[in-house]
Amino acid sequence: LSNPPFGVDWKDQRIYIDTTFFQQMRDQFGAQGGSLAELYVLAHEWGHHIQQVTGQLGRVQQGDRGPQSNGVRTELQADCYAGAWIAAASQTLDDDGCDPVLREPTQEEMAQAMDAAQTIGDDRLQEMGGGGVNPESWTHGSAEQRMTWLTNGFNGGVGACDTWNAPEV
Repeated sequence: LSNPPFGVDWKDQRIYIDTTFFQQMRDQFGAQGGSLAELYVLAHEWGHHIQQVTGQLGRVQQGDRGPQSNGVRTELQADCYAGAWIAAASQTLDDDGCDPVLREPTQEEMAQAMDAAQTIGDDRLQEMGGGGVNPESWTHGSAEQRMTWLTNGFNGGVGACDTWNAPEV
């Protein structure tokens, strides 16, 4: 995913998602898919917006790579924020105060979101590319790292998302 089909435009403060990416995740990368898996991708981008607003994105330098780099820590924090959003959205009522923004995810839906996180780990993508796994080139983190931080956010909320001070991510 050297040029992902989604992201945040900092000028207009909008998240852009190329929805064909969800099909690509299933067909090309072998992800299970599912609505919560798709919401995980969207919530990850929302996490980058939060990082921009809080000034955390300023820690990343161009070309910052490797499994413990600030670039990877940024991406893993966005995964953590995604998990926190998934958990909080099922506890937050809509504008009418009647229904949760997101119904509580089933175990199957959470497994699909975890599968999406695993599928787009740098190590998995490098394995699929056939060039061997090179952790020093990682920009988003390994499959294990991505699943761990998604889980951290889901179980611990935003307060569990301090990738900057974690000795290892």
